[in-house]
Amino acid sequence: MDVLSKVYNKSMNIKINRNNQTPLYLQIRAAIKNMIVSQELVEGYKLPSERKLAQELGVHRNTVVQAYGELVSEGYLIASRQAPRGYFVKMPDMASSFTNRFFPLEKMMQYSFTDKEKLFLDIFGASNTSDYISFGGIIMDKNVAPKEGMDDILSGMLQGANEDETDRMKRNICKLLSEENMYVSPRNIQVVSETNQALNYLMTLYLREGDSIICEEPIVPDNASLFRNKGLNLVMAPMESDGIDLKKLEVLLNKHDAKFVYTMPNYHNPTGRVMSLEKRKQLLEIAKRYGVPIIEEDSQRDFRYTDNKIPSLYSLDKYKSVVYIDSFTLTFPYGIKTGYIVGPYDLVEMLGRLIVVDETFVSNLGQYMLNEYIERGYFAHHVKKLASHYQRKRDLLCRELEKIQHLGITYEIPQGGILCWCTLDESISERQLFQTAEKKGLLLMPGFLFYPHGYQGKGHVRLCFSKCSDDEIVNGVELLGEAIRESKIQGGKNE
Repeated sequence: MDVLSKVYNKSMNIKINRNNQTPLYLQIRAAIKNMIVSQELVEGYKLPSERKLAQELGVHRNTVVQAYGELVSEGYLIASRQAPRGYFVKMPDMASSFTNRFFPLEKMMQYSFTDKEKLFLDIFGASNTSDYISFGGIIMDKNVAPKEGMDDILSGMLQGANEDETDRMKRNICKLLSEENMYVSPRNIQVVSETNQALNYLMTLYLREGDSIICEEPIVPDNASLFRNKGLNLVMAPMESDGIDLKKLEVLLNKHDAKFVYTMPNYHNPTGRVMSLEKRKQLLEIAKRYGVPIIEEDSQRDFRYTDNKIPSLYSLDKYKSVVYIDSFTLTFPYGIKTGYIVGPYDLVEMLGRLIVVDETFVSNLGQYMLNEYIERGYFAHHVKKLASHYQRKRDLLCRELEKIQHLGITYEIPQGGILCWCTLDESISERQLFQTAEKKGLLLMPGFLFYPHGYQGKGHVRLCFSKCSDDEIVNGVELLGEAIRESKIQGGKNE
C-alpha cells in the first residue's frame, strides 16, 4: 500500500440525473467504473471518502457506500481498513490467459425474467393490439407482406414440398449471401427458426455457467434474459457513434476473460448504429489477439437505406473467428420462422446433432414457400420494395420528430433498420414519459429497459416505425410531444 498512499484525490467529475430510472448508487457506480475502464482513473488512485463524495453529489452517505461496495465486489476498487485507509482503484490483471477453444455446457433448467424483461415483453405484446399507436415492439406492417406470386406458390405447396427442403433452403441462403460478398457452402449453414434460437444453441454448446460474454450496450432485453438465464456473466461494452468502443472492449477482455463477443454491426438494435469498416477490421484483430470468437447478428440487413454496403465481419474474417446469424422473420412474416447460422463445418455439425436431440425442426412447408419465393425471383423484388417503403417511413418520422426537438428530445437518423433511437433531456423521466404516453394511447420502449445493469446520464426512448401508417406516425409524434410537456410539468411538481 506504500504506492497507494502517495496518490491523493480531488473532486470527482460525476453527474447524476435524479429523473433517471436507474437508482443513484448505480449511476455513481457506472460513472466511476467508466472512468476506470477509460483509464481516466489509474491504478492506485484514491477515491474521495464516502462522506466527502456524498456531500459533493448531494446524496446520502449510504448511497456512496452501496456504489463503492459494488465496485469492490466487481474488483474495480480495493477497500483498505489499515493505513492508508480508503478506497483505491484496482486495474484488471493484464496477464490474463486466453484460449481459442470452446467448451460444452449442460442446459440450464430454470428460467426467470427481471422486471425490465417483463415490461419489455408486455409492451411487445400490447403492440400486437389495435388499442395503441405503437412505437413499441417490432411488428411488421401486414400491408407490405409478400403477395406477388403467393397464390401460385400456395396452390402447389402440398404437392411440391418434399424432404429436401432444408438442403434446398441452404443452397438458396448461399445465393443470397453471395450478393453480400459472403461466399459459403451449404455445409457451413445450419437452419434454425430464429436468431434467438441460434444464440440459445450457441450458448448451450460452447459456454459453461459462469463464463463471460461481452455484448454491446444498450442490448435488447430478450437477449439479455437469454444470456442471464444461461448462467453467464453478462459484461456490457459501451457504444460509440460508429459501433462498439474498442478501447473499453480491450480493458473488459483483459478483466473478464470472455468466451464470446456478441455484436450487431448493421443497424444495431436499439440504437440503429452502423459499425464503421475500420472498426470492423480492428475488432477482428482484437478477437484474434485475445482468442475470442465473435457472434455477428445481421437481422436488419435488408432494411438498408444507403448505397454504402459495408462488408460483414464474417466476409472480412481471415481467422475463422466469426459466427454469423440472420433470419427471414422480418422480410417473410407469415408466421414462418426461418433463420440460420453460418460458421465452420464442425460447429454446424454439432449444432445439427443438438437440434436432432432437441427434436426441434423448422416447418418443411414453410421452407417450401420461402424457397419458391426466392427461386422465382419474387424475394429480391420484395426486399427492394420493403427498403423503399420503410425508408419513406423513416423520413416521415424524422421530419415529425424535428418539430418537437425543442421540447428536449433528439434523435439519430438511422441509415437502415426500422428503429429510431432518441435521447431525452435530463429534465425528462423515462418512466414518467412512458406512462404518460401510454395513457394517451401511445406505446414507447423506454431506454432503461436496454441497460441491464443501469446507466448514468440522459434517458432514451426507442421508436419502432415498422407497424405504423403515415397518419399514425404523425399522430404518434404529436402525442409524444404532449407527453413530454406533461412529464416535464409533473416532474417539476414532484421536485
